[in-house]
Amino acid sequence: MSKVKALKQYLGCKKSDIEVSSYDDNIFEAEGNEYLVVTDEEADDLWEESLDNYLQDCVYPDLPDNLVNYFDDEAWKRDARYDGRGHILSGYDGEENEEVVTYKDGSSETFYIYRTN
Repeated sequence: MSKVKALKQYLGCKKSDIEVSSYDDNIFEAEGNEYLVVTDEEADDLWEESLDNYLQDCVYPDLPDNLVNYFDDEAWKRDARYDGRGHILSGYDGEENEEVVTYKDGSSETFYIYRTN
């Protein structure tokens, strides 16, 4: 699995030291920690989903009813994106780590790794 290989490279550990989480195929457990390992597109999708959830759970409930229609979701998301994906996707340190996996045929794929605990 490419994501396991990316995490193995990043941590410098053995493949046998990495386990796929029982609740999410993008979460891996290694060295007593959890890591989210995703492609660029997957990271963008999770980032967008997380921002939408934050709006729904935290921002909208506190807005007075007369201001809900005036709240600019896209402007808020633009500002929230300023700190990068790691700020949202890495619950541990806010860091985004990049790992390139090169295959035998010479092609490569980039994965993004976020420590979640």
